[in-house]
This record gives sequence, C-alpha cells and structure tokens, in this order.
Amino acid sequence: MSRPAAHALLDVLHDWGVDRLFTCPGSTEAAVLDALVHRKDVEPVLTTHEGVAVSMADGLARITREPSVAYLHANVGLTNGLSHLYAAQLGYSPVVLLNGLKPSSIQAREGFTTGRRMRDLVHQYVKSDWQSLSSAAVPEDVNRAVRTAVTEPAGPVWVGIGQELLENDEPVPVPEAARFRFDSRTAPTAGPIRAAADLLVTAQRPVIVAGNEIARVRAVEQLVALSEQLGLPVLHEDRRGFERPGFPTDHPHFRGQYSPDHPLVRDADLLVFLGARLFNEFEPARVPPLPDGVPVVHGHGDARHIAMIHGVDVALVGDQGLVIAALAGALADQAPRTVPPAAPAPARTPSGGAVLRPGEVVDVLTESLRGSTLIGDATTAGGILQQRAHQASGDDYLVSTSGSLGWGMGAALGVAMGMPGRRVAAVLGDGVFQFGLPALWSAARSGLPVTYVVLNNGGYAAVGSALQRFGGDALASGVYPGVDISGPRIADIATGFGVPGRRVTTLPELRDALADSAGVDHPTLVEVMTEPTEFSPS
Repeated sequence: MSRPAAHALLDVLHDWGVDRLFTCPGSTEAAVLDALVHRKDVEPVLTTHEGVAVSMADGLARITREPSVAYLHANVGLTNGLSHLYAAQLGYSPVVLLNGLKPSSIQAREGFTTGRRMRDLVHQYVKSDWQSLSSAAVPEDVNRAVRTAVTEPAGPVWVGIGQELLENDEPVPVPEAARFRFDSRTAPTAGPIRAAADLLVTAQRPVIVAGNEIARVRAVEQLVALSEQLGLPVLHEDRRGFERPGFPTDHPHFRGQYSPDHPLVRDADLLVFLGARLFNEFEPARVPPLPDGVPVVHGHGDARHIAMIHGVDVALVGDQGLVIAALAGALADQAPRTVPPAAPAPARTPSGGAVLRPGEVVDVLTESLRGSTLIGDATTAGGILQQRAHQASGDDYLVSTSGSLGWGMGAALGVAMGMPGRRVAAVLGDGVFQFGLPALWSAARSGLPVTYVVLNNGGYAAVGSALQRFGGDALASGVYPGVDISGPRIADIATGFGVPGRRVTTLPELRDALADSAGVDHPTLVEVMTEPTEFSPS
C-alpha cells in the first residue's frame, strides 16, 4: 500500500495501536494536522506546552506498557519537552517523540526555529535518534522507531521529520507493523539462575528488594508467589530509585523500603535485588549503601545497571518475570522459612498546630484516596507519601526519579486516559504546580476525573533542605535565599483554567474537599496550605 507521507505516518501509528497524538504544534506539523481532519482512528490531543505533551504520553505509556507518541515543533518545542523526556527514559517508557523540523533548504541557513545539531539535543535521552532523509523513508523510520521503543529494555525514541517531506503528495510505501512485532524479552542462562538459587538455599537471613522493573513487566504477582514459596521478607527499592511498587504494601511479607540502616538489611546474609537499580545516587553516599561482605544477587532487564556502581556476586539479566519464574522452578523443593516479624509502626498524632504539617496531610490523603492511582510529584512530602500510600499493585502509585518538576501534572492525565473508570490523583508541591501549570488547560479540555492535590508551603523546600544540610550561613541566620515562591492563589488559578479549585487550611476541610472531588466526573484541584518553614516533613 502507498499513501502520501503524512497519511502514511498516521497509518503506521494506527497499525501499532497508537490512537492518540499528543502535540503542541506549529507550522511544521501542518501536513499531519491536515491529514487528521477526516480521520477517526488517531485523535490529536492538543496541549499548550510541549512538556505537557511529553508527560501525558509518558503517563499513558507507563500505565498501558504500549507505545505512545508526542509530536513536538522544531528546536524550541523539543527543548521544552526534554526534561520530561528524561523522565520517560528513566521509567523505560516507550514514548516515540516525533519532531517537526523546518525545511532542509533553510536549516543550513540557520533559519527561524532551526538548530544545527538537533540530534545532539536529544541523543542522551533516547534509545535511538534519527532524522528522516526522504518522504519515502518517513513511514519506515517511524515504524522502526516504534519497534525500537517497545523492544526490551523499552524506552523513548526520537525521529526528526522535515516539513517538506510531509508536504510531498507523492505516494510512499507503508510497512505492515505486524511483521515487525516480536517478543523481545530475554532471560539468563541456567548457570546464573542456579548460582542465585544456591545462595538462597544456604543463606539464613536473605532479603528480597523489589524494584520498579517488577511492576513495569507486570511480575508483582509472581514475586508475591516466590516470597510465599520461600518465606522471604520483601523491601521496596530505596526511595531515590523508587518509581512504582514492585510488591504490595499490604502483604504480610512486606517490610518497608530499603535503606542501609533497615534492621533486615543490617542483619541480612544475602541481598537479592530484582528489577532495582544499585543505586540512583542523589549525593555522594555518607554511609555505604550496601552492608560490607554480604553477597548480592542483582537482576535487571537493562544490563547497563548491573555492576554499574557496585559489584555483584550473581547477575540475572533479563525480563524479571522470566527471572522470577526460573528461580521459582530452581527452588521448587525448598522449604519456606519463617518471615521475621514486622516492626511496629511508629505512632503518629496530629500536631494540633495552626498550620498543617505535611505528614498529617499525607495521612488524610492516603486514607481518602485509597483505591485511586496516585501520581507523586511533591518534593517535600514525596518520601513520606511513598511510605504511607497503599500500594496493592504496580499501577497504584507512580513517581519519577528524574527531578523534572511538573511531570506529575501531565502524567496524571495520560495515566487517566490509560485507566478509564479509575480515579487518578496527583499529589503535587506548589513549585511543581508552577512548572506544570499548562496541564490545567489540558485537564479542563479532556474532562478526565483527575484530582490534583497541591501542598502549598510557599517555597522550594528541597532548596531549603539542601541549605540546611550544607550547614553554612543560611542555617546559622535562618535566611534561606532561593526558597520563597509564595504568592499565587493556586485554587483560584485552577478555577480560572476551568478546573474547579478549593483552598483548605484544616484536615476536616481537606477530607470534605477530597470527598467532593471523588463525586464528580471532571478534574478538580485542592490547594492545601502547609507549614512554610518545614523543609523536612514528618
């Protein structure tokens, strides 16, 4: 079959199951927009900022595990989308980034919105980057990009497409996507599986650490079965690497989140990391992240992360579902151990102060939003939200380790598109809100039932916390430059965009606002005023 390039591009996307095109377009995308006029199989999802287009595509791809597409405009649009493309990369999210480029005749002349090294801008954030060289190559290049994005380990891909290539009306061949689909999962050979199994047999106090990959490849139930088969306690990946839960927090074998000072880690004689990074470093470690002399088994779908920082005793490279199945088979005759008892949860009492503290706000959120999918993008309360949120499956809680503020606002909309019928709530900081504000327009336009909860402390608490750790003049004087971002009335801003907003200052008001949000079929926002001087939540 042959079609004009713009139509052929859309044919390829539809053939791969892509039914939405997230875009903040410009003149270079006119041919594709025109081709969408009479098509019903691919919906253009308009956004007012490229970062929103990318984060929406990322959210949809993460929750469906299927390819999604964002179409950005020229060098300026690509630059706006890069920070959230980095988030997609870290999440192994199969986002295909199409980039409309100015005609080649003016690119060499440094014409309007051209860049001399476009591929260099994006190269470090994608699995593959390529600029189409002819109209006939466009559908093949896009087809190859989707295939590359979904091939394990999955991840984002970039294709640059010149304006003149899509405006050419000459028919071009359209590849059949079905012939390019294949199962790309891999599994380790028998030797490493046997070595890991032998370590598990001889260890007296082994601990499993469940990482993001367990959830991404939908192997949570398999890991639950392995934990029950062997009688092993399970920890989540450490906070700095955590992006989604690899083990249910309500399972009796769950024992919290990995940290070097966790009692089970201190006492372990074997650590088995499955689908986790070792580690996503935030700052140079002040305490060794691994206990000295304890054997380490490390499984991950991306071989780049095995022994990247810390050496391992056994490496299990491949799809973590296949790895777990192989371990279960190799240990079929092993009698289960007795799982060490869980430590009692520390008592928490409301502060009773005039201003809300993040910890007590999180307690109300996790109680009121139970059953929703939570998107975490709140720097101040992020760690405590991870610890307290109910996470029964790998799709109950998603965050990004990219540090790309504003990601959660668009990602929540993409997740909601991929989970029709389920409530989605994004828990945000006020700084995050100001980065991701354009997503409000998309939320209002979509009508998706997303609840935005913004914890407003009027500042960049992460900056304040860093100054406190630095221990210099700021800490001594109590003056923290670069922190104060107070002023905006966030609930009013949301209402102005068409997303009804409400500001609350007490816990009963918060409960009422969340209950009201759960009863409507459109997006809402709740602004929660919290303690402005508390940089480290409790």
